[in-house]
Amino acid sequence: MKISLYTITLSGGYYDGPAVPLLEIFPKAKAWGYDGIELEGKRPHGCPLDLDTATRKEIRRAAEDTGLEISCVAAYNDYSSPIEEHRENELLMTREQIRLAAELGAPVVRVFAIWSGVTRRNGCITYDVARYNIDHRYPGTTLLERWCYVRDCLAEAAEMAEAEGVTLALQNHEPIITHYQHMLDFIEEVNSPALKACLDSPLMKSHTPEYYREAIEATGDLLVHTHFGGRFEREADGRVIRLRNRANPPGADDRAFLKAAKEIVNYSGHIGYELCSPVLIGHNHAGLEYALLQAELACEYMRGVIDSL
Repeated sequence: MKISLYTITLSGGYYDGPAVPLLEIFPKAKAWGYDGIELEGKRPHGCPLDLDTATRKEIRRAAEDTGLEISCVAAYNDYSSPIEEHRENELLMTREQIRLAAELGAPVVRVFAIWSGVTRRNGCITYDVARYNIDHRYPGTTLLERWCYVRDCLAEAAEMAEAEGVTLALQNHEPIITHYQHMLDFIEEVNSPALKACLDSPLMKSHTPEYYREAIEATGDLLVHTHFGGRFEREADGRVIRLRNRANPPGADDRAFLKAAKEIVNYSGHIGYELCSPVLIGHNHAGLEYALLQAELACEYMRGVIDSL
């Protein structure tokens, strides 16, 4: 199993400070012990609008120079709109993210069924506005209609991915996907070799070893990507522990999840670390140095988990 640093961690917004330039993330990730980089397919790091041919070559060269894989390009799509122009626009961005992944040598594009988006207050990201709106955006649209819009867009996106030699990984992320089986239902209905699964244990509704095994047995070899998150600190004895918060609910157990993934499907792909919720200490945003420390500690923590399997 390999560990990737998801660049959203150092993109600014979740902490009070600037984004770390993408090309500067590669040597940092290498020094911290990561095996790869997961590129957010949006600003500031990986929006296809901003990356010309020369810049894409620089990114690929940075990966080669540091010996890091570009494990994934992460999309931020919402396929649920009843307005056909909206869905076409979303598919157009997905196509560009697929092409970006192909040019960078990334085998996977992570996709959502529905993504709320984010807004900013004083430069810092909040989900409050966007997540309220995603539930109230299209009054009169039924859940079944939204399901069908998403399914049909995933099918079209999968055709694009297959043509480019890239695999889409559908994440078990709300809304509309509220259980790992919903993710698998979409994959089954699309029925494309280019649509597989990004199963994340923190997003699951239960956190027992038995439930993890059930989910991984159901997913099988569709599992091509996964994530972990949270905040970490170093104990007096030098051990790195993970703090419990919304990104890591009580009972969440990385070791139990990865042990099941190893035993059931011999998972050998990437596990991406993402710091993707507001980094608050009390009711104030922490700064960039705190985010850098979290990225470093997260890799050390996960390396210990993997070595213990």
